[in-house]
Amino acid sequence: MTTEVIVSVPEYLNWTTRVFSKGPTRSGKGWDLCFQTPLPGSTYETHVYPRDPAIMIYLDVDGAPAAVKHSKTEPDGTVTNWESNVVETGDVVAIQLKRDTFKTTRQDGTASDPNYATSYFWELVSIAPSSGQVETGAALPGRPPAPANNPATPAGTPPAFEVRGDIKGHCEKIIAELTIARLLPGIEAEDGGIDWEVFRTYRDLYFHNVSNIPIEPLVPGETEEVEEDEVRV
Repeated sequence: MTTEVIVSVPEYLNWTTRVFSKGPTRSGKGWDLCFQTPLPGSTYETHVYPRDPAIMIYLDVDGAPAAVKHSKTEPDGTVTNWESNVVETGDVVAIQLKRDTFKTTRQDGTASDPNYATSYFWELVSIAPSSGQVETGAALPGRPPAPANNPATPAGTPPAFEVRGDIKGHCEKIIAELTIARLLPGIEAEDGGIDWEVFRTYRDLYFHNVSNIPIEPLVPGETEEVEEDEVRV
C-alpha cells in the first residue's frame, strides 16, 4: 500500500500586498501581475498570470466597475494622481491566491519538491483595493519527511473543462470592454485598429476558461427571499 505524503503548502494565501509591476508576458498573449509579497519560503516577488484579464478591473459591492485613486512618482519627483477602475502598479491591494498546478521540474532541470510554495503556479482568485499594511512574507511551515520508498505526491491539476452552449455574443461584448480598458496585449493592429484574429482568440479563451465553467450552487441560507408584492411579470 502506498502512503501519500501530506503537502505542507496551504491551498489558499490571503495577503495585503502591493502591485510591484504589471505588464504583458514574454509571449505577449497574457498578463504578468507581480506582487511585492514573496511566497512562503521565498525572497522574491510573486508573479501570477491571470487567466481572465477582467479580474484586473476593480468592482464595487454591486459588481459594477469602481473608480479607485492611483498615484505615481515620476523620475523628476513630481507625483501624478488619477482615478480608474483598473489595477495599477503601486496599488495596495487585498488578494487571495489559490494553489494551482505543480511544476514537476525546477529551472535547473531537477525535480521539484511539492512542499515548497514556489513549486506551484498560483491562481489569482480575488483582488480589491486596501488600506492595510503590506505583508513582507512568512516562513514556510515545517515539511514532513518523505518515506524512503514512497515519493511525495504533488497537488492534483484542475479538472478539464467541458464545452457547453453558445454565448458568443456575450463573450465578444466582454472582450470589447477589456479592449477599451486596454487590458488585452497585442489586440491593437499596426494601423491603430483592432487585430480581429487576436480579438477572436481572446473571445475563445474567455468562453472556454470563464463563461463556460459551471457555476457553483449557492450555499443554503445565503440567498435573499423576495416578497410576492415585489415580483413583477
